[in-house]
Amino acid sequence: MILMVKLKLKVGPKGQIVLPKIVRDKLGIKPRSYVIADLREDELALQRGLDIEEFLDWLKKSRKPIARCVSKLSLEDEALEALP
Repeated sequence: MILMVKLKLKVGPKGQIVLPKIVRDKLGIKPRSYVIADLREDELALQRGLDIEEFLDWLKKSRKPIARCVSKLSLEDEALEALP
């Protein structure tokens, strides 16, 4: 199910907008965290940005282990592989 809500937000004198607490809570936006702004034709879409701890957790879970022994190709082998 896709949740669609329209909110009317007021722009302050410095160009700032305040996201209502219910929106911040729903998206998990914490004070001093970042959001990603996606500017489309005549609209602005916001989404929660990853904080550094979330990014590091994601990186640990998603990366594949690197082989400890990586063989080096000789220049000849490398040149032969590059040929069509």
